Order: sequence, then structure tokens, then C-alpha cells
Amino acid sequence: MQPAWRIAQPFCLALGPAVNSPEPIWYIGCKVLDEQEKLFYSQTYFERNYPDLSRWTKETPNGPRDCFVTFGTGLSYFACARGRGSLWAGVSSELTDKVQKALETPCCVALGIDQAWFVMWPNGSFAWKFYGKYGGLEGILRDAPPGSVSYLAISPYHKEQYFIAFVDRTVKYNFTGCPEWIPQIEEVFREWQAEILKNQRVSMALPPPSIAEMPAQWNQYLPNPGQPAYVAAHYAGSPPPSSLAFPPYSPDAATSPPQFAVELPAAVPNGLLAPASGTRPESIAPSTASSVSHGTQGHGLRH
Repeated sequence: MQPAWRIAQPFCLALGPAVNSPEPIWYIGCKVLDEQEKLFYSQTYFERNYPDLSRWTKETPNGPRDCFVTFGTGLSYFACARGRGSLWAGVSSELTDKVQKALETPCCVALGIDQAWFVMWPNGSFAWKFYGKYGGLEGILRDAPPGSVSYLAISPYHKEQYFIAFVDRTVKYNFTGCPEWIPQIEEVFREWQAEILKNQRVSMALPPPSIAEMPAQWNQYLPNPGQPAYVAAHYAGSPPPSSLAFPPYSPDAATSPPQFAVELPAAVPNGLLAPASGTRPESIAPSTASSVSHGTQGHGLRH
């Protein structure tokens, strides 16, 4: 296969049901070996079954990287992209109500069996409604503080199967009923562990910087007699106390905001993999949305 068609880095991978098609429908947004970013999907059947979704993903700028797509049962789906809002069809009205009332576009959405759903926003907050399904996951989410979850998927075909990843690079899952998946999943986990251990060894082998190599910390504003000393960095991004006579400072030197929503980790430390409560591995699926909405006959578009 030519480099232009070989996937080097997937951004989003979604698997849909085999409705009016000889096999399950699939969608991939990715970077290929020649560094181009491309969309791949089931030939003929993706465009035939999901015409609005197909058109939207193609028209979205930076679609391969920014579009998040997940499929549910039947012909239901949810898709979103940063700055472009969300598109959906056949999903729960409770989910769309949450999305339409939010100030941000979601960064992850999961569709499950019997209209079950999960939605998460870039600030780390999340909501869900499982309608009595995915019992083990329900307890995990109740105990998870906002900002601790990085990715979640639930199966639209099995009421217990789920996968959840956390920002601390741990994962929990239940793939009950799919023993054939276990060897493949365990192999992926072993590769994650090997990669992070390799990176740790490399970082440990690097010598620490010497005193001479470290940048000098100094105060460019020398204090006048009777004036307290001032280090500009101390008040970066906020004004100094008004009662003290300080020299000028830069209010633009703000620190970067913390990142709460991250991609599915590429590495998992040894010993941090935790199958949920004696269960065994199965399925995955992701999403993203923004402000004014309209929809007809189960279809929704939000900008």
C-alpha cells in the first residue's frame, strides 16, 4: 500500500452497524505516512446511509483532525468539531437538550444500547444517562471528579461493555462476551507499557542541567532605598498589591490554562491497567458541539 493510503496516526475511528450494507460501516480521520491528513470511510455505503454526515465531515475545515464521529444503533450518530458545532440523528432528546444548553461544543460523546448516552466537554465536566445499563460504569463515573476522564466509549450492542480512560493514563473496561478480543487488547496494553518504560529510561539517562546551563533569575528593577524588592515573575498575570510601590509589570504574562480533556493516552504505566470488577474486555466509539440549533425528524445541527 502506498504511503498516501497507509495510516500513520488515527485521530478518530468509528464503527457503525451493517444497515443496508454487506458489512459494518466505518469512518477514520487520520494522518497518513506522507504527512497528509485524510478522511477514509466505507466506499458507497457511508455516503448512502449517512448523506448529511458525509457532506458535513468533508466540508469542515481540518475535518480529518477536528471531526469527532460516533455511531449508535440503526442509523443514529453524533458528530462534532471545534468551532463548527455538532450534527446528530436518531439520538436521545435528553442528550440533545444537554448539548443545546451548553456553552461549549462537546469533546467526547458515546452512544449506547436503548438510547444510552454520555457527553463530555473540554472543561472536563460530563453527564450521562444509561437507563439501567452499564452498571459497573455508572459507579465509576459517580466516583470520578470533573476533569479526571479523558475518553469514554460504550457499546451500542451490549448492555455491559464499556471502555474508559483517565487523564492519569489508567483505563478500566468491560468487554464481557468477546473473548476473541482479549489477546489483541492485551497486546496493545503491552506495547503501551513498553513505550512508556522506554521513555522513562531515556529521560533518566539524560544528565541533569548544570548550574551554568540553568537560566539566571534576576531582578531587572533594582529597588530604591525604602522600596521593597520586586521580582516581575512573581506577579505574572495579576497586579501586585496596590499598597506597595512596585515598578511596571506585564499583565499579559499569564500562565497557560490547565488542560483537562486529552486524547486517549498512547502509553500506560506498568500496573495501572485495571479491568473493572472482575470483568473482561469490548467496544469503543468517540465525539464534539457549540450554540444555535435546529433539527427535523431526528436530525440536529448546532453551530
